[in-house]
Amino acid sequence: MPISNYANGFSNGLTVRGVPIEIPVPGKVFWVNNSTVLADGGISGSNSNKGTYQQPFLTIDYAIGKCKANRGDVIYVMPGHVETVSTAAAGTATVDIDVAGISIIGLGRGAKQARFDHTVAAGVVTVTASNCSIINMNFHANVTIVTIGLSVIAAATNLLVKDCVFDVETTTTDEFLIAINYGVGCNNFVVENTIIDMGLGGAATGIKLVGATAGGSISNCRIVGDYSFACIGGLTTASTEIYIEDNVLINGASQNVGTVAVLSMVAASSGLVRGNTFFCNVATGVLQIVSTGMFFSDNWHGEDAGSANTAGQSRGVGLNIVSIVPFADD
Repeated sequence: MPISNYANGFSNGLTVRGVPIEIPVPGKVFWVNNSTVLADGGISGSNSNKGTYQQPFLTIDYAIGKCKANRGDVIYVMPGHVETVSTAAAGTATVDIDVAGISIIGLGRGAKQARFDHTVAAGVVTVTASNCSIINMNFHANVTIVTIGLSVIAAATNLLVKDCVFDVETTTTDEFLIAINYGVGCNNFVVENTIIDMGLGGAATGIKLVGATAGGSISNCRIVGDYSFACIGGLTTASTEIYIEDNVLINGASQNVGTVAVLSMVAASSGLVRGNTFFCNVATGVLQIVSTGMFFSDNWHGEDAGSANTAGQSRGVGLNIVSIVPFADD
């Protein structure tokens, strides 16, 4: 039996078995699925389909093209969907998020989390429109030296990246040189509850700000990798009001901590770095962070797997870092 569809909604609301149903989507809803697991009564994904739950589109990029700017359209990506990313550059990328105000929501967890599979070094997902959301998607580096995983092009503002995973096929050879790259003026971005783990593949930066950005938040993330620049880094021009809170930043990997700072921002950058845990093997806790213009509070640092560091605090300009040490017996 086909799923009932009430395009005009219910003026007095809707309850099912006494439970009110709230529909928070003001625009259209599209479904994408190229896996072999189909909806009950559904058919395989095709861009000739209607884009419904039972007749999903084949690709995310095609679904984006069916959206209308700022209508609040949502694209649901089914568990097990794997979208190959094999071309680069805004306008020609395999996946170009170029319609403002849309949300791409991946379904599934672990090996079945909806995935962007980067199969060539130049393969990149681009964002060229503002006010978009990317939720619960897996960005997967399937070859060595993938230049960028997610590229937010200059002036694409208010992007939300939430509950996503950036990982690799082979932990010692594959990587995103830059997992998320923000261009100039990508203001008011948010990255939260996201894992970026490049292992020991020789990446450069987990999250990079290549130009001036006004407003941004990175929170509750875990960023791990043998980064040559930093887990989080700003380049060339200072950014303002950047909030980096409650993250775990490891330059290196478990049992193999690197000797490069975890955070490196242009000197005049402003914002707050609070409640983070840092691991990298540099001379002092202060040197784990290169940024003199930001406020710091309640950050913890360790230098090796045993965290057997000197007790006490290391302080620099505006900096408050507390060493992680084992508790001594009373």
